[in-house]
Amino acid sequence: MVTRMSRAETRRDPTRMANQPALRSSEGTIWIVVGGLFAMICLVPLILLTVVEPRESAPAAWITAILVIALYGALLATRWAVGPRERRLRIMAVLMLAMAAIALLGLMICAAIEWSAVPVAS
Repeated sequence: MVTRMSRAETRRDPTRMANQPALRSSEGTIWIVVGGLFAMICLVPLILLTVVEPRESAPAAWITAILVIALYGALLATRWAVGPRERRLRIMAVLMLAMAAIALLGLMICAAIEWSAVPVAS
């Protein structure tokens, strides 16, 4: 038999994803630190593809780098511009996920472009 929990019980359940401290009780500093580290890690291969030795995938790498930086800037702005704590933390979590998705997609596109430039042996 399935028992249904009331809304108040659901909000107190510590095993729910929405009840994690980073989404409930944080001020947002953890999202800024982790987001900054993530952005730096993502920018390393993008910088190598654009600045150190420009290749065919440089335009895609530039676009990806600009989007990652813009999303991190939005994450920083959200920390001080959005008032209610839970709403602010949820927005910051979504921006962090968007950074990850954009970085992954951009690096996959760069890899595909570089792979297509490899000559095929006959």
